[in-house]
Amino acid sequence: MWLKIHTVHGMIFDGEVEGVEVPTKVWILSILPHHNPLTSISLPGLVKFSPVEKRESKVLSDSQFLFEDEKIAIAVGKGILYTDGNNIVMFVASATVSPSSDEDSLQKMKQDLETKISQIRASGNQEEMEKAYLNLQKLTADLKLLKIKKHNHKNQTSQ
Repeated sequence: MWLKIHTVHGMIFDGEVEGVEVPTKVWILSILPHHNPLTSISLPGLVKFSPVEKRESKVLSDSQFLFEDEKIAIAVGKGILYTDGNNIVMFVASATVSPSSDEDSLQKMKQDLETKISQIRASGNQEEMEKAYLNLQKLTADLKLLKIKKHNHKNQTSQ
């Protein structure tokens, strides 16, 4: 099965995978080869997938992709996906492969956004509220990705 993940800034991933996990409104959608055709909205969160070429391959070992349990994890913003059972194409608002910010910066951004959400809630602007919540979900996914990065770095230094 082939996976392509696009943002407005370009292609994030283009390769063969064994399966994909995508956050949706229903829950985490697992897509395996020969899945029924499907179009769905994806929510901000962690997309995880098992590449056919595992971590040890030259292609993936030279990348910035972060692995958790032999799956690549990417923090994505809201988007749309389509699968025909052999291909999965995702278009997402934003994607983080490896967080460049430190935890303190991300936590500060999260606190600022939570304050902004409280102010928006008081104004009653539903559209702004939805945008702010989507940004908060993406920021939370970035924090989860940073946790994976720290865990991987800790394991590499202890070996």
